[in-house]
Amino acid sequence: MSEQAFPLDGFEDLESGVKSITQKAKPTEQPKPQMQQAPKDASVIKKAWQHFTVILAVEIVDKVKTIAHNEGFSIREVVEKFLSDGIVRYERKHGAVERQPKNINDIL
Repeated sequence: MSEQAFPLDGFEDLESGVKSITQKAKPTEQPKPQMQQAPKDASVIKKAWQHFTVILAVEIVDKVKTIAHNEGFSIREVVEKFLSDGIVRYERKHGAVERQPKNINDIL
């Protein structure tokens, strides 16, 4: 596992996140860095990555790619931010989501 800061952290909610990452920088502003440096302290969260395939409408995929390109983020970063915000909103309404067992036999 590698230590990385989540580059889209700091958005309050999905709506402000979308507004923030979809607004183009003014010509006098410096372009956003591609990746933020991870802080070198104990508060950094270690993330494990897992491949996750999703089938989406072409229109949605095109928009996500465009947002990522326009804002200088990877598609993974944009999708992870949108999903994370959606999960937070879901948990506020329905309570914490418990992780499912890793082994399908544990469910049966």
